[in-house]
Amino acid sequence: MEYFASAQNIQWLIWLGVGVVFVIAELMVPAFIVVFFGVGAFIAGASAFFGASVPVQLVVFGVSSLVLLLLFRKMMAATFTGEKAEDEKEPNVIGQQAEVVDPIRPPQPGRIKFQGSFWSARSSEPVEPGSMVRIVKRDENDVNAFVVKKEQ
Repeated sequence: MEYFASAQNIQWLIWLGVGVVFVIAELMVPAFIVVFFGVGAFIAGASAFFGASVPVQLVVFGVSSLVLLLLFRKMMAATFTGEKAEDEKEPNVIGQQAEVVDPIRPPQPGRIKFQGSFWSARSSEPVEPGSMVRIVKRDENDVNAFVVKKEQ
């Protein structure tokens, strides 16, 4: 316990606690801003562990948080909020056939099986399980759902 008796030796634990608080705060309000301050606190804690003074720790915290925020926020927000990746090819889905596995009864969605996965699907007409449908477009209200049309 003598190791934790000096203020210098406990500073990195304080930074670790601050980082954990920031990461938990990000989970409460997912805006992809606060998490970078948490990572900055972890980096400042590492500098404290290796003996940096308090002013150096504060500079490391501020600079690392700001740099991480500016470099990674847009990429992280796009990744975790479900925005489309730039290289995603949407047109190869449109016009493809799928099989209905749960009945589609407008306005209630059903489920289709497409490329080995199950998707929510809407249609303007009722479609029974086992029927084949053609994908018309993505549902505007749900990026994980399709608008389909019954095959004749």
